[in-house]
Order: sequence, then C-alpha cells, then structure tokens
Amino acid sequence: MYRHIFVAIDDSPTSRKALREAISLAQIHGATLEIGHAIDENLVHVFHSKGMNTTTRNELKQLLRTNAADCLERAAERARTAGVKAEPSLLRGHGEHSADLIAAAVAKSGADLLVVGSHGRRGVRRLLLGSVAENLVRKVSVSILMVRGPEATEEKE
Repeated sequence: MYRHIFVAIDDSPTSRKALREAISLAQIHGATLEIGHAIDENLVHVFHSKGMNTTTRNELKQLLRTNAADCLERAAERARTAGVKAEPSLLRGHGEHSADLIAAAVAKSGADLLVVGSHGRRGVRRLLLGSVAENLVRKVSVSILMVRGPEATEEKE
C-alpha cells in the first residue's frame, strides 16, 4: 500500500498522463500526492553571460518560476478535484540534471512510489535530449511507475 506518491511533471502530454495515473493510485491507496516540477535557473545565467541585460535576466527567471508554479497549481487542482491531498513542489536547480533534482526531492519527501512519464525517444533525439525517466531508475531507491506517452489522439487534450 502506498502512502506518499511523488509524481514528476513537465506540462507535456506524457506528464499529464502520468499525473492522471498518479491521481488514480493516490485515490485507490488514500495516499498523499506530491507533485514535483523541475526548472533549471542556470539557463537564465547562460543567456545572461551571452549579453542579456540584468533586467531581462531577472524577468526571464521570474517567468520561468511563474510558469512552473502555474503548471504545479493546475496539476494540484486536478488532484484536489479528484479528492486527493496534493502538495506542489517546485524543484529549482542551477545546472543540475532534472533527474538529480527529482531524485533528491523523492528521497527528502519520504515517498514510497515515484510516477514519471517516459516520452519513449529513440536514436539521436534520445542521445541529445537524454532520458530523465531512465536516469531516475538508477537514482531513486523507491518503486517507479513509468507511464508511456499518450497516443497521438490523446495529445490534443
């Protein structure tokens, strides 16, 4: 029986599907659902080092945080509407891989299940973009439910 489920989201159709699965499991088990969204604020500093002015840098950082907070709040509201206790968690990094941020948050949270979407990329796209889900399998010590991406017809939600 799961008591604390952590779901990692990124506002993609695949993560929305993972969120639905996590909400269903939380309902079944009466578990708390922690919803994590990782952002890399280091990207803003990279742009700044290439000539972006400080005002624009601060605006971009705030936009990144606001968009992440909005994504988390929409997800938490979906869970609450379904009768699930939801806790949003913004994971702010400064150059760390998303998988490292998520793995650290899962360990700190005491979750007993991690739900994550897998885009199922292959070939060069996977090589260039990496796989957060695959990295998490190696980094966390709790059970993981990997949810495959939605079919083309589901992506229009």
